[in-house]
Amino acid sequence: MEEPLELTPEALEQKWGEWKEMFKKKYADEEEESHRKKCFFENVKMIKEHNEKYKKGLTTFTMGINKFADLGKGEDPCGHGRRHHE
Repeated sequence: MEEPLELTPEALEQKWGEWKEMFKKKYADEEEESHRKKCFFENVKMIKEHNEKYKKGLTTFTMGINKFADLGKGEDPCGHGRRHHE
């Protein structure tokens, strides 16, 4: 998954399917899958934007899709979806 990220609906759907297969993701029901898919799409967009900044020399590192790409902002990867209190 190192190639440049495409943000077209078709490319995102394909990336979602590949990612779920790669990390053997299964969800309890359609509602949870829909939520995780939305988080994944938002994270892909954020990663693409960050990496564009890297290409312009505005940041010192790149980002990529990993096994936590379906988590929303503030979710603890070790806490099974529990949110941090802010």
